[in-house]
Amino acid sequence: MDMLNFVKSVVDAGQLQILAYLVMANLILGVIAAVAKDTFELNRLKDFWKRVVMVFGSYLAVSLASKAMADLEVMRTSVWVALLAFLVAQIVGNLKELGLPLPDKISKFIERK
Repeated sequence: MDMLNFVKSVVDAGQLQILAYLVMANLILGVIAAVAKDTFELNRLKDFWKRVVMVFGSYLAVSLASKAMADLEVMRTSVWVALLAFLVAQIVGNLKELGLPLPDKISKFIERK
């Protein structure tokens, strides 16, 4: 079995696709926000890519573990939900940086980080 087919057998393609879209949205909005605030630094992108590796690496690791032990399937779903929450919070934070008015509850939650 080649590597691509192995990965396809381990991960949920729909979940992986959603994570990829959110990562790209986070990158695009983060760059736009940094350029708009005149704080863009090219070398800060390496920090972003470390987070990308963390997101996909943790999802892949848990997916592999859940493939080996069916009892861990709920763990894969939990990690996926946690990663979604992390990425959505990052995107909302970038939207706030761009000046988008947010409801008070969301603004307070984002400021707590």
